[in-house]
Amino acid sequence: MPLQEIVAPHHRSGMPAPPLPIEAWLFRGALSRSGWTFRGGRNRIFLLLSGGGRVSLGLADLALAGPSIVWTPAGERGAVIFEAGAEGAALAVPELALGPAMPGGAIFTEVRDAIARPILGAKITLLDARKMVQTVETIEAELRENGPGMQEVVRHHLALLLIAIWRRVNPPMEKPKPSPRATVRSFLHLVELHMREQWSLADYAGVLGVTPDRLNTAVRRATGRTPMELIHARMMMEAEMLLDGSSLQIAQVAEALGFRDAAYFSRFFKRLAGVSPRDRRAGLASRHVREETSYAAWP
Repeated sequence: MPLQEIVAPHHRSGMPAPPLPIEAWLFRGALSRSGWTFRGGRNRIFLLLSGGGRVSLGLADLALAGPSIVWTPAGERGAVIFEAGAEGAALAVPELALGPAMPGGAIFTEVRDAIARPILGAKITLLDARKMVQTVETIEAELRENGPGMQEVVRHHLALLLIAIWRRVNPPMEKPKPSPRATVRSFLHLVELHMREQWSLADYAGVLGVTPDRLNTAVRRATGRTPMELIHARMMMEAEMLLDGSSLQIAQVAEALGFRDAAYFSRFFKRLAGVSPRDRRAGLASRHVREETSYAAWP
């Protein structure tokens, strides 16, 4: 699921309700108290540079003092209140955007486990807090401007933020078993890496250390879609991008997406899009001709 659909969702008839968007805020010395009540729909990070406040999560009710960090995984309900004069930043990220932003390589499991549980007011250095707030500020500017390449910039800075959280907050030596939501994040990340290899559901489940049934249940509960629906949706977005924005032949597009048979790719595309890849390109070319010859284009 690309970040563009998360940041600027649109609802199609017969489709599930669009996911919640990524949102970023900066607060700088407000004259009155400010706060957020969250109901578990998104992962949230609160960075307090200076000032104080409180965080409530379940039975926990703790005072906050900057510089510090609060992280609440999706599914957690609570509230954060900052006193007048507090400075910092806040970010809300849905599961479907967090998964693809997870860093890869050897630290993947470490980062996944670090963000699988709440972090309530952990102290960090002022320098680290400023760097993390600057990252949120960059994300906020990208979301607001919505320029070319915005999705990739946001994905990149989310990854930097997740690594910063992992570095600054020491996890306990005994690591808990990954939660279902952590499994979903890991699955989304693996889809980004391996969708062109045509992995089966069993392949993804095996790497994640769960059964296919457990993976299917976790993904459906978190996103409202099956794992294969998410894989196919992500592959369709990639196919549409290649068909609309490149000069590759349809057989080359099929090969780039891991389809050995161009005819099978065409059937797959038509089943999900309602038109064949060739008809989509023909329709796009027709739209371009109409736009170039419309009255509005005349001098």
